[in-house]
Amino acid sequence: MSDDRIIDFNDLKNKVKDSDVDKFEQYIYNLYFSVMDGSMTMAEFSRKIFDYMKDNNISQEKFMNIQKKFMERYGMDSEEVEKQLKSFGIDPSIAGINNIDLNNISSDSLESIKKSAGFYEKYGSKITPKSCITTYIKNDVNDIEIVIDQEKIMLLSSKKINLMDAEINEFLLAYKNMFNKKIKVVLCENYTGYDY
Repeated sequence: MSDDRIIDFNDLKNKVKDSDVDKFEQYIYNLYFSVMDGSMTMAEFSRKIFDYMKDNNISQEKFMNIQKKFMERYGMDSEEVEKQLKSFGIDPSIAGINNIDLNNISSDSLESIKKSAGFYEKYGSKITPKSCITTYIKNDVNDIEIVIDQEKIMLLSSKKINLMDAEINEFLLAYKNMFNKKIKVVLCENYTGYDY
């Protein structure tokens, strides 16, 4: 018997049919609407995905193939998925899932996703996703990181902040003029940073 007649049962097991994608699509939409109406957290969403894999005896490889086919069906790409995660308040770079190859997910990557889901399950209700702008002022007087969150500006420095610095005052005044009202300036100086 020649090699081309040998059946690769592993390949057959992980082959994705349209019915697999249809079933996954129905399941994922039900979960999606539960997240949107607030009856399910993102952590519960992630746990339901793992349950789906277990209940349907789907290997990691097949599940990734199903997701890939599902995304292709709607013309989505991995960058779009990353945007969706960020809209839920999950930053893939922080959660440890930004460099996962959907075609070749490892058990370490899957474990990383599970840990992220556990974190969001425990603290997700207390976390509010925000878009902040960060800039820096470094001169002879100060070395400051500036975090802008709408009408609140945080000045962070590992040293004492000199508020007489003309560069800081020019920056704060220009930003305040955008709102035409008072802004809140929070000082975080002489802080100690450490690796945990």
